[in-house]
Amino acid sequence: MVKKNKLTFHLVTSKKFWCGTPLVISEIVKRGHYISCFDENNLPDNKILLNCDVFIDMSTITDESFYTSLKNYLAKSDIKPLMVDPPEAILNSVDKRKTYVIFPDLIPESYNLDGKNNSNVLNKFLDDKHVVVKPAIGWWAKSVELLSPNQTIKKYASSDDVIVQKYVPFENGVGRIVTINHKDNFKIACSYIRKPKSWKTGVDIKHTCIEYPVNKKLYDFAKQVSQRCGLYLNGIDYIYNNGRYVLIEVNAVPAMKEPYDEFKINIPNSLINHIEENIISK
Repeated sequence: MVKKNKLTFHLVTSKKFWCGTPLVISEIVKRGHYISCFDENNLPDNKILLNCDVFIDMSTITDESFYTSLKNYLAKSDIKPLMVDPPEAILNSVDKRKTYVIFPDLIPESYNLDGKNNSNVLNKFLDDKHVVVKPAIGWWAKSVELLSPNQTIKKYASSDDVIVQKYVPFENGVGRIVTINHKDNFKIACSYIRKPKSWKTGVDIKHTCIEYPVNKKLYDFAKQVSQRCGLYLNGIDYIYNNGRYVLIEVNAVPAMKEPYDEFKINIPNSLINHIEENIISK
């Protein structure tokens, strides 16, 4: 990596995530850095895509082969851009089966249905009023359901690649804390609570937002989650229940426009500051 004041950014984006992308682009441009934007549906080969100082992925790509190819190219190449986010960390955040392997001590009781073990797994929840059922891979809480165990048995008796999870009700809302982490440089960009008019949050669920102070217990929780999952920029969703923070999921490409609109918190400013600290100041 060439140490210099002017950095070259490559950013991959998509129509679905475009709402927050202009904030990132504006922050990069106003500092005098260079930036090239690539549409996720029309990408060059990895030699061109990763020929930069900083690579920012704001796409909706979930294809494992794409991230595996990035990882393999980086392993062989002399060019090592700072990755926001690392390919393996993105895959682990998108595929909830992998997420839950990383955080068995922090998540609600969860199992993956494989089409063969379904009855045995679902019978574990027969004493529960509800369970949460979600696809193994997905964005924005799409297709997430709240069902009784018996409804789940009937509907998903032979399904595979579906996550079934103990339902943990939130007390005040669903927490969202956005963290920035690279090696030992950890910072919190913002913290707030989403109060939905439903049992869940998601792109199609109406909710209000309130800022939420970060105490030591929440700080330590967020730092542990951020460093363990490996995402540089991480939107951590959690629930506070029965005196502890319970992890719901981690998110690459966290919402940046929402905290800006609600609280005038400029996450891209914090992100680019952090990137400059880790490259220019070294």
